[in-house]
Amino acid sequence: MSQTALFVFVVLPTVAVVAAMIYVMWSARTSARTAQVAIVASVALVAWGVVTTVLTLRGVYLPPQDLNRPPTVGIELAISLAALTFFLVASPSLRSLLSNQRHLLRLNVWRLVGAVFLALMFAGQPPALWALPAGVGDLIVGSTAVWVASRFDQPGGKGLAVAFNIFGLCDLVVAIGLGVTTSSGPAQLFHTTPTAEIMTRFPMALVPTYLVPLAFVLHIVSLWQILGRAWGRPALEAPVPERGARGR
Repeated sequence: MSQTALFVFVVLPTVAVVAAMIYVMWSARTSARTAQVAIVASVALVAWGVVTTVLTLRGVYLPPQDLNRPPTVGIELAISLAALTFFLVASPSLRSLLSNQRHLLRLNVWRLVGAVFLALMFAGQPPALWALPAGVGDLIVGSTAVWVASRFDQPGGKGLAVAFNIFGLCDLVVAIGLGVTTSSGPAQLFHTTPTAEIMTRFPMALVPTYLVPLAFVLHIVSLWQILGRAWGRPALEAPVPERGARGR
């Protein structure tokens, strides 16, 4: 697959995910405070994407020469997950911006990018051991996301969403695990030809370093709320002034 095609099928969906996340957070604002948090979170999301892209272009995520050193992609993934978890735990306002279940479920449409994994596999680039389960799993998640979201308020819809989120999480865990164990490093278990090195190069590295942590957290956030865990909304905040109300 050409670099131009990879750009179209990976970078453009990444930009679309960022735009959709910004829309979801902004549309969920209920007060001046949550509006400010939505803006800050949006800027942080864009900045994270830009920094990750620059690091990818500079080859930071390429397999290390020292095979005893953990892969940079794995380190980035762990840091991203830890940071996202911290901000969600620390900010009730941020959590309130991610409370629309239908939006959370629809955001998983980007997983249709799994088709790229399969196309690359047939081109002899990533190993089938990784690309086949990761690609098929992502296609199942991406192709059913809108349908699951549309049935959320119908009888059995919440149970369907729970199953969807659990399957999505399992798919991510399998993809991460096989990606690590087929790549050069101390955790390599499967010495495949080729390796999964293509996932450390631009633009494919954006998937494990940027899109996967976002998807992982979205599944957790959705599950947490569906299962009735305390999520909450910030209280005692001034409401956002309605249009036309200013100056009265």
